Amino acid sequence: MDEFERHGIGVVSGRDACARALRSPELTSDPGGGSPSVLLRDGEEHTRLRAVLREIIAGLEPFPASLRAGIETTVAGLGTSFDLVRDFARPVAGAVTSAVLGVPLDDVFLDHLEATTANLDVFGGTDRAGQVSAFRLAVQLSRTQAGPGGLTALRAAHVAGRVDDDELMFNPVVLAHAAYENSLNFLAGAGLELATSGPRSVRELVTAICPARYVLRFGPDGPVAISLAGGLPFGLGRHACPGSGVAVAEGEIALTALAKVLGPGCRVDEVRWKTHPVFHGLASAHVVVSGKAG
Repeated sequence: MDEFERHGIGVVSGRDACARALRSPELTSDPGGGSPSVLLRDGEEHTRLRAVLREIIAGLEPFPASLRAGIETTVAGLGTSFDLVRDFARPVAGAVTSAVLGVPLDDVFLDHLEATTANLDVFGGTDRAGQVSAFRLAVQLSRTQAGPGGLTALRAAHVAGRVDDDELMFNPVVLAHAAYENSLNFLAGAGLELATSGPRSVRELVTAICPARYVLRFGPDGPVAISLAGGLPFGLGRHACPGSGVAVAEGEIALTALAKVLGPGCRVDEVRWKTHPVFHGLASAHVVVSGKAG
């Protein structure tokens, strides 16, 4: 909260107050300046662009059997010594993001995708490296051949006049980041909970971990950060996460497979956390199953 205060951002906390703020017509996600991002739009422009992205996400509902099998195979192959971020959460979140976009994603792409967190910072994107990463991915995706999936669907929407040039350039990165960053952080954190505290349902874990801690809104009295950590992990109102169903299905598949790998005994060490004020997640956590050294 001190970080928010230094930037003149108020904070709304407490579930009831946050629910009212998320639904309030007096608070907008649009800071002005005409951003092409669906995250920074309201009114008819937001509704139009959100509808296109929601159609893309619906392509993974129900969760494709081939994607489920790929995740289960990846997790089953973790072995007896692995890192929850690098070896578990990253390949799972990357596979789902690849399926959302309809293009293969390599480690270099995922590295730049993680770096764009700074570009989506509530403090105005002052990290130039994050901005460069976002621009690089936007250009890369604009030149990428795509199969069935989000990138092809966005291009078709552009041809049909449903999205403009700037929206076509920028929103594939927004879509990729939304599919990847929160899943990466949630899966790693939930995996740590399973390894240290035992079984819990995915819906309990989603609420407890809440990888995106705040959303920014603008009102008559200035910007406010609204907490999602009090039981509102997917938000509410017109900006509620359109991919919550896919996120929960992904978590259930990956974490069920991880629980089988963890078995009755494991230890966790070298736990490090990220320090971003909005995106909550592990930087690393080393797991050794059944006391066997890697």
